[in-house]
Amino acid sequence: MHRSRVSVYTGSNRTRFLDDCLRSLLAQSYSDWEWVVVLNQGARWRPEVADPRVRLVIADHLSGVGAVKARACAESSGEILVELDHDDLLASACLEQLVTAFDADPAAGLVYSDTAQIREDGSRDDTRFAAAYGWEYREERVDGRDFLACRSLPATPHNVSYIWYAPNHVRAFRRDLYDKVGGYDESLDVGDDLDLMCRLYQICEFRHVPQCLYLQRMHPDNTQRDPEVNARIQERSVAIYDSNIELNALAWSQRNGLLALDLGAAHNKPEGYLGLDRRAGPGVDITCDVNHERIGLPDSSVGVVRATDFLEHIPDKVALFNELYRVLAPGGLLLSLTPSTDGRGAFQDPTHVSFYNENSFWYFTDTTYARFVPEIECRFQVSRLVTYFPSTWHEAHNIPYVAANLIALKDDVRNGGPITI
Repeated sequence: MHRSRVSVYTGSNRTRFLDDCLRSLLAQSYSDWEWVVVLNQGARWRPEVADPRVRLVIADHLSGVGAVKARACAESSGEILVELDHDDLLASACLEQLVTAFDADPAAGLVYSDTAQIREDGSRDDTRFAAAYGWEYREERVDGRDFLACRSLPATPHNVSYIWYAPNHVRAFRRDLYDKVGGYDESLDVGDDLDLMCRLYQICEFRHVPQCLYLQRMHPDNTQRDPEVNARIQERSVAIYDSNIELNALAWSQRNGLLALDLGAAHNKPEGYLGLDRRAGPGVDITCDVNHERIGLPDSSVGVVRATDFLEHIPDKVALFNELYRVLAPGGLLLSLTPSTDGRGAFQDPTHVSFYNENSFWYFTDTTYARFVPEIECRFQVSRLVTYFPSTWHEAHNIPYVAANLIALKDDVRNGGPITI
């Protein structure tokens, strides 16, 4: 049996647009493909055009989208896997451009493109996401029609960790790397794509094709239009971010030849980090009292700084944040976890000399507040700012923590979300 180089896969319990999908595949300039369609929940479909490259799999017992996509990939034979949702379309140059991108860059494990939205009838949709959140649009002609193409955000740790900013369709990945990370999580009914992308990001490069190769259909049956499902997507997306942001930042740092720095490393320094503490000891690689001296690292040499139970021990907040900003590379991340003044933890420890809550970080992320403190030289963007109880023990003792994950703004790389200037 012929094994196609590219496997396009689709899971479907609604078959209304599958013939449109097929027509976009038959129009491809690259012909060495197969299309694996997994039909479930009683859905049935017969292609309007018979083509031996189309394979139908009936799997009515599967309900979760993670399980359906895992089955589709398991049935696929290609070395490149390409996701095509059951109501969307591929530009005719899509598969050719994906193969070219993979061939040109052996380090690329996932390739993604720009995209455009279409209406239910296939006509142009001019809906935009807010420019204030980093989104950019342009006019682009795709297969003889003009569309409003959305420029995908770069694959930074922050963008990849949030589904709202993560690489949109088209998404294609190498089969061997898909298998290496364990494939789709079959237990997930939402967030399956984000979960897989985070695991892939931790082992490989992502590459962007700056061309509109995918048309995403917007209509009332889109999954995110269901309020209950959308609420689960939002909740699951944040949980996936929390589980992966540090791993993604560490992988990005290592790929870019940047250091990872753990502050207060005498206590539980993670693998992969240089440890800094004011006293020598196990896990301490750099002895430095940041109260009185600069960190002995070059400017912009650090990709991620981990500061767990650390900020509250340093009296000069402004000097500390200016110094962390100095060593962080453009787009580098400060990941901090600090007892919040919203509870008792900030004040109970006699060694705590600085006090934080969510508002404390405004002065480093919002020029409206920074202008009142002329000594502030740093500029950060919020990746995540939230107060929570790390455990039931912390909740029982009213010890909330503020998690402040901040991006060092030193260049024009677009990280999704607001930048307060």
